[in-house]
Amino acid sequence: MAREKKTIYLVPHSHYDVVWAFNKEDYYHINEIILKNTVEMIKNSDFRFLIEQTYLLEMIEKRNPSLFSDIKEAVARHKIEIADGQYVMPDQMMPLGELLVREILLGKNYCKQKFGVDVPVAWAADGFGLNAQMPQLYRKSGYRWLAFRRGLPKSIGYRVSEFVWVGLDGSKILSHWMPLGYRAGLEIDKWEESYQTLSDFATTSSVLMPCGSGGVPPQIETPDKVKQWNTEHDDSNMIISVPSEFFKNLEKEAVELSEYRGELYSPELENVFPDVVSSRMGLKLAFKDCENALITAEKIATLAWIYGRPYPVDVLSQVWREMLFLVNHDVISCCGIDEIYDEAWEYISDIKEKANRLMEDCAHYLSKGSRRGNSISVFNPNNWEITDWVEVEVELPPEWNEDIGIASNGDEIPSEVLEFERKDDGGGSKARLGFVATVPPMGCRLYQLVRRNSSFDSGIEVHGNEVINKFFKLSVDSKTGIVSVFSKDGRKLLEGNELVIDQEIGDLYFHKSQFDEPIGSESGKGIHFSTFMPEELKIEKGPVRTVITFRDSFYCLQWPYYLTKKFGSILQRHKTLDICKQIMVYNDIPRIGFHTTIRSAQSHIRIRVRFDTCMVVPNYTRQTQFGVIDLPLTKTLEESVRFPSLNWFNCQEGRHGLAFFNRGVPINEIKAGNIYCTLLRSVSVLSTDGESGPLIPTPKAMELGEHTYTYAVFPHSGDWKKAEIHRHGHQFNHRLFALQTDSTALTCEFDSFILEPDNLIISAIKKAENYDAVILRFFETRGEKCHATLQMPPRIKSASCVNLLEEEETNLAIEGGMLEMDVSPFEIVTLKLSVDAR
Repeated sequence: MAREKKTIYLVPHSHYDVVWAFNKEDYYHINEIILKNTVEMIKNSDFRFLIEQTYLLEMIEKRNPSLFSDIKEAVARHKIEIADGQYVMPDQMMPLGELLVREILLGKNYCKQKFGVDVPVAWAADGFGLNAQMPQLYRKSGYRWLAFRRGLPKSIGYRVSEFVWVGLDGSKILSHWMPLGYRAGLEIDKWEESYQTLSDFATTSSVLMPCGSGGVPPQIETPDKVKQWNTEHDDSNMIISVPSEFFKNLEKEAVELSEYRGELYSPELENVFPDVVSSRMGLKLAFKDCENALITAEKIATLAWIYGRPYPVDVLSQVWREMLFLVNHDVISCCGIDEIYDEAWEYISDIKEKANRLMEDCAHYLSKGSRRGNSISVFNPNNWEITDWVEVEVELPPEWNEDIGIASNGDEIPSEVLEFERKDDGGGSKARLGFVATVPPMGCRLYQLVRRNSSFDSGIEVHGNEVINKFFKLSVDSKTGIVSVFSKDGRKLLEGNELVIDQEIGDLYFHKSQFDEPIGSESGKGIHFSTFMPEELKIEKGPVRTVITFRDSFYCLQWPYYLTKKFGSILQRHKTLDICKQIMVYNDIPRIGFHTTIRSAQSHIRIRVRFDTCMVVPNYTRQTQFGVIDLPLTKTLEESVRFPSLNWFNCQEGRHGLAFFNRGVPINEIKAGNIYCTLLRSVSVLSTDGESGPLIPTPKAMELGEHTYTYAVFPHSGDWKKAEIHRHGHQFNHRLFALQTDSTALTCEFDSFILEPDNLIISAIKKAENYDAVILRFFETRGEKCHATLQMPPRIKSASCVNLLEEEETNLAIEGGMLEMDVSPFEIVTLKLSVDAR
């Protein structure tokens, strides 16, 4: 019986790194040369080519119109295909899901406007995995197929290159894994070997052979070599092609493909991604602040637009482009040369400044006030009522002293003066105040500045090193700063907030150490030469909260360094770390807050913070983009598990649960009941193995200087769903914000959006790209079917359900200002809401 003749789809391409080992200008120059050569080859042969990202196309359009015109003509003739077509190729594991939506939206709109094409192939050529909601994001953005390089899970067994990937919500996309990566056909003299490998994995007679690499020019002999191949091979036919042609034929042939549900995050990525996540932590912390600020600013700006304020199109367009640049897989992962992060820091500064100013301007508009008055406006960017701690900076006239208080509807409430500074010119003072505010969904509440007349007791008890509130008892070891938390019935819930220092001789990709044990830890484990020394333990009880401050330092050398337990540490030298750890306890908020500042003068170390959950057989659940992932119990018990995380992570044993919240500090390793968060890795080279990248010095990645980390623990009973951890984790990042205003009213009322039930979270409210309409996006986060009700402002007159590109409308009924609809588990819903003309 004759063997089926196979078709090899040779796809020439050049992966575009916006930045990495070269800077942005270098990569533009490289890719301009590549595309000039490509256009010439297309004119003189049957050559074809793939382009990935619209960021490059935009640069060419501005700087080389002639080349852009040639590319446009080649796209029209199907000689060049745009695959993926996002603004940049993003990392799909670290950013919030909303940023991934915008990458697709911006890129695909550009492709439609400039080239008249709707990109059908998602091309994930680089990056550190694909989150479990990407099938839904892809399908709701018009993609039909996916080709990806990294992340194939063990459960598929590396046996096939084609399968159907199923998202958390059940969305399906026909997918191709690149067994030899995107360089399969790069070396022409190895085509035979590559073909045999690819053919073994192929599920049909169609074989995809990507032919290119990052920054590699097209090879002029390719057309002739293809003809030579077809002359010499009877069992296969090779054609120079594009991804969509491969997938169209694959779709015709594939009868029954295996299905895989979950994220594409392979053991290979588990060995590298958690370390990449913890390189250049300073930038990642700043990125998280920008991410949260921009999404909140956009929500507030859209609410203000509904009520008559001009929409800040130009400002938001600019900062979103800057934000999406940061999401590039080589920028946010921080695995590139030092030089490229100068621009990243400039973008971060600009996004923060513009987002914060926009929040203030729009919030003042909605509260009908202006700056520097006797009131405080507190805004809630979430779709449920929030009671939480909030801080505000105020400016006061000369007659005010530190006896400042906060009132609600004229009645004084507990508050704290955190900072007070008299101006040098005698013209008044500045103060920072803190209090617990209760704010309605997507709304505002006004508080008043008053002179403090009342004395409040928080209800928190302090006995020596113990702090007791209505939820738990907490104690701090005065020598180590290690925290122990007990339930009111005496069960130990948690121990930790312990710093652990490891040697770091790795690079931006991999952690490496010569030692099996740490250099040092606050509990005393580590090399006998070094030690932590406590300096201060202070417990301050305020009218709202109690703050525990523990300070210690790390010394590389102590004496005696033998028999230290017997004689004690008498002399210390070579101090390299100063640490200040603050622990915040509230009586009415069941959350323990941690604020840790590290001033480091030591290079080539890794610093982690450790917590012991005090659980024997815990189950772990972590947030992912637009959903949650359960970790397999057998794996978490038997070995260390390293993984990415977003805003929250939960461990559960029976009815006892512990949720961990973070602001840019990813929990990335668990060992049985221990949880480790990497705070920084100090490295000085891009790559040490010569495989991951070049051996380029990166002195700015040594992370010397001061870094501050904010995270929290939330003990709870019942599972994470009953405890609404998805909400608490979300609001820990998308938090209340407050500003001083001169409003004379006692209330700040405007109709906003109220979404129920409690498993639905609004991820975005924005103005539509091409219409005078509001786009509201929400998602189901517990994996449960529900019936949604959305109460809307009276100026919303009609509604439709659209895809992520804000197209393909399905009309929805509004009755009494309310919209109702059924929502499937983990479904992402995008609504287009028309606004009454003003």
